[in-house]
Amino acid sequence: MAEQTYIAQLTSLQTDLLAFLRTFEAAQESIRPGVLRELQAQLVAATGSTFRRFESDFAPLAPPSGMEQQHQQFCAAVRELAKACELFMSEPGPQWTLIYLNSRAGFCRGLYGLYDLRDHLPILAAHFISDGATAPSPAPADSTPRGFIHRERTQERSDYSLYIPEDYSRDKPLPLILALHGGHGQGMEYVWTWLRPARSRGYAVLAPKSWSNTWDFDLPSLDTGSVLRMLDEVTKEYAIDPARVYLTGLSDGATYGYIFGLEHSRMFRAFAPVAGILHPAVDPMLRAGRGKDMPLLVIHGVHDFIFPVTFARSFVKLLESIGYNLTYKELPDWGHAYPYSINEHLVMPWFEELPTKS
Repeated sequence: MAEQTYIAQLTSLQTDLLAFLRTFEAAQESIRPGVLRELQAQLVAATGSTFRRFESDFAPLAPPSGMEQQHQQFCAAVRELAKACELFMSEPGPQWTLIYLNSRAGFCRGLYGLYDLRDHLPILAAHFISDGATAPSPAPADSTPRGFIHRERTQERSDYSLYIPEDYSRDKPLPLILALHGGHGQGMEYVWTWLRPARSRGYAVLAPKSWSNTWDFDLPSLDTGSVLRMLDEVTKEYAIDPARVYLTGLSDGATYGYIFGLEHSRMFRAFAPVAGILHPAVDPMLRAGRGKDMPLLVIHGVHDFIFPVTFARSFVKLLESIGYNLTYKELPDWGHAYPYSINEHLVMPWFEELPTKS
């Protein structure tokens, strides 16, 4: 009877947590000045008393035999999500941006915890795969790390996070997405904006951390040497298809991506900058026509409050006028935030539709 009660509560809790994950993710993508109260109200409506009931009704339960460690890991992950939710619900004020960054970090810690338990949480496992897709089956056990891999900083490069599909096999080279976080971001957080489409389509994702709080826009750039070393490490350790290496970035990551992508355009099949701008450092490369054969997908929100959309319209016209291979997507309802659905429903399909590089 006790085991049935535990399983029933775990099943119900998964359903409630899935609603929270989806709503909180949507809030992170929708956030901009003037809408915080509305987003907080949506989160309250979706979450209700989930975290209070978790602490009062589920966490104290004795798990069935053999599930003790799973119970502890699950509870730790849910408590991280609860903290993230509580921080997000803070009153707007001068410190709210810093509070939000801490909320975002807690949310990601919770996600990592749930991801490790996905085989035991079938309802929540749906959050980690695109609708209609099949989760990759684990490859035969060997010493090759798969799933999420986090590498610490060295003297030669910064730290980075890597996702390798669980069904990876060396005889089937992977396409790779190099995903550059925004200012004050972290690779281990930004990689989550790519997990569903990458896992659903069999892509590796490399998410570097910039040397400093944001990317180095100088030429030569400290970040360029760092990212090149990361790419070298990953391509030596894993079979990566050199004809299907893609570059993308958000905000400062997109702005730096123009510098890195034009400077090393032969490495990439395509580049998809999201909510970024052109930095003056690219001027000599544009004048020299660097990267003209690299397809670009430029995405910008009409409500962007960091880099106004007029900036994007202006540099898109410039790039088109000098012959760059460019597609521009202007999003009427978006501002400047984490691009979960943008990566999944706009950028990934565009990558997939590109013809094979000759």
